[in-house]
Amino acid sequence: MGRKHGGSFDTSLVAIGGFLSGALALGTALLLRSWLRTDSGPTAATLSEGFGLLYGAAIGLAVGSALVALTARIGSRTLAGAIAGLLGYGCILAPVLIATAPSDVSFEESIEFVVFAAILLTPAILPGAGVGARMAGYRKTGLHRRSG
Repeated sequence: MGRKHGGSFDTSLVAIGGFLSGALALGTALLLRSWLRTDSGPTAATLSEGFGLLYGAAIGLAVGSALVALTARIGSRTLAGAIAGLLGYGCILAPVLIATAPSDVSFEESIEFVVFAAILLTPAILPGAGVGARMAGYRKTGLHRRSG
């Protein structure tokens, strides 16, 4: 009983990996934000907090999508990692961004910000998935072992 390798992929891994990717991104963003606290003026502190959250989310999504791509067994590893990263953003980070928006920001403005953040974070998801898929291919072919 062979597995289909055509257009299918491991949906349970992608779903679980997507949620774990989003959780990893949220945790990394909050951790990086707390490390980058500054005692400078309010504008610099706000910028530092924003960049810390953005970079933390990007790192978490990249690592999460790489792990999914690395562990995928069926179908395109890169596609599985990319979908998991986007799922993590859409199911974890986007609702958190909307829920934690300041009270003077309307719902429509929150949605616009979520779309803008998705545009900024997608370039971190795609290389993460590619690196994970490449590592899996490297591991599968045995190129990492020295002949001797």
